[in-house]
Amino acid sequence: MTTYAGQNVGAGQFDRVKQGAKQGTLMAFGVSAVITGVILLFGRYLMGIFTDTVSLVDYSMSMMQIMAVGYLAVAITQSLSGVMRGGGDTMTPMWISIVQTVGIRVPLAYLMVYLTKSELNPKGQPACLFISLVVSWLVGAVLTAIFYRKGKWRKAALL
Repeated sequence: MTTYAGQNVGAGQFDRVKQGAKQGTLMAFGVSAVITGVILLFGRYLMGIFTDTVSLVDYSMSMMQIMAVGYLAVAITQSLSGVMRGGGDTMTPMWISIVQTVGIRVPLAYLMVYLTKSELNPKGQPACLFISLVVSWLVGAVLTAIFYRKGKWRKAALL
């Protein structure tokens, strides 16, 4: 998307960038949906390639089920971030990445782990780490879509 957007912005064809961003995002979302479906349907067999430890396969499957929806959000984030970078706005995607990682994922993981501590799980629920990752990816996708629509990348291209 970065190369596509950069070439079309350079040619002054912003309509093509908008159309390509929509199509590219839909393609990325579709590919992610297919891969996510394969992971959810065949995850146990895929993990079985690497280990035959049942508890590890079960834990991996649980992790994949939690994170599945996040892969769709990542597709949106990566596609639209690529358009913004290609349009000359490299700072916005960088700040979104920092906010989603440092501002959301890490604090949320610590908070969730702290809130789920118990005698049975003195270090909290391990799933909290995966949930915090998915939440940060979803927030990142929303922020990316908002800033893509605001269009600072269009102005950066004109400088």
